[in-house]
Amino acid sequence: MPDLILIHTPLCGTCAVARKMLAVVEAMMPELTIDAANLNFMPGLAEAFRIESVPCLLIRETDGSWSKIYKFGSVVELAARIRQAGHGRITGEERNS
Repeated sequence: MPDLILIHTPLCGTCAVARKMLAVVEAMMPELTIDAANLNFMPGLAEAFRIESVPCLLIRETDGSWSKIYKFGSVVELAARIRQAGHGRITGEERNS
């Protein structure tokens, strides 16, 4: 089961930015399992998770529930929220900065 699922659509410019931000987070936390889902091909996903807009990042919490992020802000904020959910370690480089 993935730790994160990025819900996106192909023509969404903000979704492309979110993907790039997640690529940086993935480099910072290589142990994360990140999946992506094109909402155009998975309408049931929108209903099941009550997706309101894209991009949407689903984060699996430690209790198995899922939380949603629509505002991506910065990579630092995104990484902090993912750590808050119990994922990721702080690498040596981050610790020293």
